[in-house]
Amino acid sequence: MVRSARIRGFCWTTRFRFSRDRTTTVTYWRDKVAVVTGASQGFGRILAGQLVKQGCHVVLAARDLAKLQIAAEAIDPGGQHTTLVPTDVTCDDSVVELFNDVRDRHGKLDALFNIAGASSRGLVCETSIDDFLISFDLNVLSAVRCIQSASEMLKASQGHVVNMGSLASKSASKFIGPYATSKFALAGMNHQLRLELAEAGVHVLLVCPGPIAREDAGQRYEAQASGLPEAARSPGAGVKVKAIDPTDLAKRVLVGCEKHQTEIVVPGKARVLFSIAQLSGAWGDWLLKRFTSS
Repeated sequence: MVRSARIRGFCWTTRFRFSRDRTTTVTYWRDKVAVVTGASQGFGRILAGQLVKQGCHVVLAARDLAKLQIAAEAIDPGGQHTTLVPTDVTCDDSVVELFNDVRDRHGKLDALFNIAGASSRGLVCETSIDDFLISFDLNVLSAVRCIQSASEMLKASQGHVVNMGSLASKSASKFIGPYATSKFALAGMNHQLRLELAEAGVHVLLVCPGPIAREDAGQRYEAQASGLPEAARSPGAGVKVKAIDPTDLAKRVLVGCEKHQTEIVVPGKARVLFSIAQLSGAWGDWLLKRFTSS
């Protein structure tokens, strides 16, 4: 419940506090329409669930229909707040069909969450160009495709674009060559987009988290890290950061949209490293090594 009091023409709104100092109005997302890519698992699924809890209608997009159905049943058992659209975000036609479906079903779009992506392990000098292209397509061009197809609806609603970056969008660590390359590119695209859409009233947010807690965190890089030091197999490729709770991060992202933040970095102390690295690359490298096991 949101309570308001008016005194001499001013209005104060009581907000609900759910975690630390982050607050959100209960009604902000109610009756809005959002697209979440990568919604069948991981952080995309968690974020979609938080949107549903706040009364938003969520279009779940991912390649595997069976996984989408499992995700939808978990976050919206009655099926009243979700639509499933199997989508390959690396395919132009598939992305166009996704947003045509949104336009036909809902007639509007209030938020686009580009969550689909993939981390990887490897050295720049030993990674094939094909693997670089795969990483770039999934982590950068997929977001560009979705933004281009959704832009007119987002301008009409003065909505939100959220791009899922990483700490690797700001500072590269060892063993993640293709991933850091693509996430740096995503950050550059996000900055350009923020400037481009400002006059249209579209909010653009870049989310840069460290490793997000997940069940397969210790095994998912086994094949890619063959021949690399043990640290390459760990979340963050050996950078000493605590795994982030995905539910807490999802709540922060939704509040970030409401407050029109331009960037979310978790953990916040990583900004110190980024600032030092901007002043001196050598200092930044030294500090990164101090917080990396290899």
